[in-house]
Amino acid sequence: MRIAIVLPFLFSAISSTAQTDKYLTDLSALRSILQKTPSYNEQIKGEKLIAYDSLYQYLVSDTVNNPGSYHYFYNLSQLIFPLRDNHLGFYQVPDYDRFKTQATIDSFVASRDFLEYPEYKINIDSLKTVLATRATDSIEGIYHYDKFYSVGLFKSGYKEYTGVIVASNVNMWRRGQIAIRLYENAPNLYKAMYGHPSNKYFILQTNEKYRNQSLVNSYFYGSYSQSIYTKQLKQINYVNLSRNAPKFELKNINADVQYLLIRTFQADNITMQRSHQFYDSVKNLLTAPNLVLDLRNNEGGAGKETSNYFALLKKYTRTGNVYVLINNNTLSQAEIFILKLKDQFKNIILLGQTTKGMLAYGSNYGRRLILPSGKFEIYPTDMGGSTKLLKYEDNGIPPDIFLNENSDWIEQAVELIQKK
Repeated sequence: MRIAIVLPFLFSAISSTAQTDKYLTDLSALRSILQKTPSYNEQIKGEKLIAYDSLYQYLVSDTVNNPGSYHYFYNLSQLIFPLRDNHLGFYQVPDYDRFKTQATIDSFVASRDFLEYPEYKINIDSLKTVLATRATDSIEGIYHYDKFYSVGLFKSGYKEYTGVIVASNVNMWRRGQIAIRLYENAPNLYKAMYGHPSNKYFILQTNEKYRNQSLVNSYFYGSYSQSIYTKQLKQINYVNLSRNAPKFELKNINADVQYLLIRTFQADNITMQRSHQFYDSVKNLLTAPNLVLDLRNNEGGAGKETSNYFALLKKYTRTGNVYVLINNNTLSQAEIFILKLKDQFKNIILLGQTTKGMLAYGSNYGRRLILPSGKFEIYPTDMGGSTKLLKYEDNGIPPDIFLNENSDWIEQAVELIQKK
């Protein structure tokens, strides 16, 4: 009998120790990777380095046993929190085999992982009643992920917010499960941790913002919807371009205004070829006194791919005025391009919404490194930026004139031009 009692205890102790060792190994490996990034070396110095080392020792002293737990992911993510580097990515590695077919999905829903997914013990009906009274400018409220489920987001601690499922039309999520956690690091700036809508694996979003009654950076690759978390349903989106919009376009709006759309500066062969062909076709066609340059949803790319368009606008601004449309999905090299335009030309007016704030760093090689446990992956940056760009990281570039969200932005731009 004694053996029967002692052996399970020994097995449990050995298993717990092994899991803790995984945690400490992952923690050490992540720190080592981060220490090689330009953002760490430029930002974590002096008192910040002392604070960072103290944070690391605190995390080492914590006891974490389950690599699949939120606690484990949160502790690792805290090593990334002090860095202002929004090209850097960190997430739990999904097991896609669990979501290949309806049968495997049903098996997951019946699994221990699903049943033990983080929940918040709260009266859901009472929560919905309270959140329904929140003002539209409050980050608290009821958010919808397309038609699939709704989340009640509420303040759950000092500078912390929790979002729990309050209604669901999919069996992947049930009421009370936690889909969103936000940690405020500056006014209207949050470190966000999400459960991926279609597989519930944890994702760190280092630069979340509340704008247009939405969490504007809550887009998820590989999800069953192209939506983001928003309080608004069935409303025309005037802020963003349609995903079906062309990459490049030039058209005449009227005798005084032309419209130029540039959605990418990517340097892959196909995109570069299309971009160069487009540039060659329009380089002598900018003749109207006013130009609306649409850089909304411009995903950035390579600096070399901006040079032709910069030369084009340099020539145009000798006689014409440029009104640049920007939004939260104007990012990276597109933001750098905007700063260069504003710095060198006086007749550049920015219209719309503050840009994403994802421009100080970048990645040449696109490496993805898996931590020793095999459960987590980091996308580290390897390109440094100039000091002047760092002040725009997180914060973005504000427009000279904010546009409203309730009517077409091109029409708003034309109306401003005509009033001038």
